[in-house]
Amino acid sequence: MILVTGGSGLVGSHLLFELCSKGEMVYALKRDASNTEMVKRLFHWYDPERGEELFLNIKWVEGDLNDIVSLQEAMTGVKYVYHCAAMVSFMPEDRQVMMKANVEGTANLVNVALLNDVEKFCHCSSVAAIGAPYRNKHVTESLVWKTSKRHSWYAISKYGAEREVWRASEEGLPVVIVNPSVVIGPGDPARSSAQLYQSVKNGMKFYTTGVTGFVDARDVATAMVKLMESGIVNQRFILNSENLSYKDLFALFAHYSGSKPPKYRAGRILTEMAWRMEKMRSIMTGQKPLLSRETARNATVRRYFSNEKVKKAIDIDFRPIRVAAENTSMFFKKYPVYLSPDFRMPS
Repeated sequence: MILVTGGSGLVGSHLLFELCSKGEMVYALKRDASNTEMVKRLFHWYDPERGEELFLNIKWVEGDLNDIVSLQEAMTGVKYVYHCAAMVSFMPEDRQVMMKANVEGTANLVNVALLNDVEKFCHCSSVAAIGAPYRNKHVTESLVWKTSKRHSWYAISKYGAEREVWRASEEGLPVVIVNPSVVIGPGDPARSSAQLYQSVKNGMKFYTTGVTGFVDARDVATAMVKLMESGIVNQRFILNSENLSYKDLFALFAHYSGSKPPKYRAGRILTEMAWRMEKMRSIMTGQKPLLSRETARNATVRRYFSNEKVKKAIDIDFRPIRVAAENTSMFFKKYPVYLSPDFRMPS
């Protein structure tokens, strides 16, 4: 039996479809407040004829990463675990909760996996956990994490989660870690990169100067399953299709959504001004800021990621990001119920 955490998220929902399409019966851990309707729509989107039938292969199990009893119940009889659940936030007030969810939650999960003799554990991490490369160098799996003020607290939490997975591997749990770049695909626009699509669709005027890696959610799911089915253990793999500027990504979203691409360049000075102004607005209004220092500064950083290791390890051809952008756009055109007309991009 297979257990997937974070099944209602962007990566988790695509992973569930990948597994169910292969005929697997899957336990999916979810919190009480999690909405599975988007997952059902996703199944129908990718397989209109069998989507509803495949969705029935999922047994949703209520639980929480910080509730060890619920983890023990969810993992009874489970041989393979895919850990996709994580909190993503760049707001200072969320740091403590995020560290508890991502680091302590992962520690709890691997501990229960060890107790239950799980045969293999796949941890979906992030390229944020790899660290900052030297200037103009591609990021590879061999990069050594170095403490730096440039790391976001999200990156620190994902690095801490990886340390718990590596610790479990030393204690006898066979593991594999994947480090996706920015994942593009249909998902909840309030929780994933789909919010970038919605921002562009709603007429975003500014683009930032940063460059980063992007990958199709379907390719992340495929790579995770292939790595779990292989004999590879105790290794990590960057999952990245292309390194693109945010300007180029926004242009793709604009093209497929039928909107105009952002026109004005927001360099480092403008972004520094923007997050400070947003902080002042938040203090004056009591509303949560829509831009933080971390998101503003990350938006101007240029990072390039290598996918050579995973391409040598398994048979995978990454989809071009234009295909991922088109897929995302077409999904939201078919299911506009998930898009609020007054949606504003959160940080």
